[in-house]
Amino acid sequence: MTKNKTIQLIILWAIAALAAACIVRPLFLSIKRNSETLVAQKEILAELEEKSGSFKKFASACEIYRADLVKIDELFIDKEEPVEFIKFLEREAASAKLGIDLTPLSSSAGEEGVWQCIVFKTEIDGSFANFLKFLGKVESNPYLIALSDFNLNKQAKNANGEMAISLHLKIYAR
Repeated sequence: MTKNKTIQLIILWAIAALAAACIVRPLFLSIKRNSETLVAQKEILAELEEKSGSFKKFASACEIYRADLVKIDELFIDKEEPVEFIKFLEREAASAKLGIDLTPLSSSAGEEGVWQCIVFKTEIDGSFANFLKFLGKVESNPYLIALSDFNLNKQAKNANGEMAISLHLKIYAR
């Protein structure tokens, strides 16, 4: 009977080993896979929460800076229709008692290629003192402007002390 019990014990151990190999091992492997998936999903969730927090900060900052962004946008003229800017120059020239002639030269990117700009060749007739008043108004204008190629034509000076002045106005556009 001891042989019979030994054989039964061996068979029981074999069945237990087979059960461990066929049932318990896949169960542990499944638990391992599920825990790895859970860790990956928690990492994704943490990343999404971080992005959500960044988005909320951006949205609140956007509301804070909205007025400033509108003011910055107003610094640039409309590239397709710069009528308001031309009216501004003509109005300021008339108030300074100057004659003005505007000729658009080009529409291109700025020095660094970041912003579009329009260049106007500007010819002004009048006294130098009135020109300085006009130039002061242009410098304190609501637009983003760069002056270049200033040319004072002394030969065009007439008896009234008026002279011809030409310059290029580079106006940045949107």
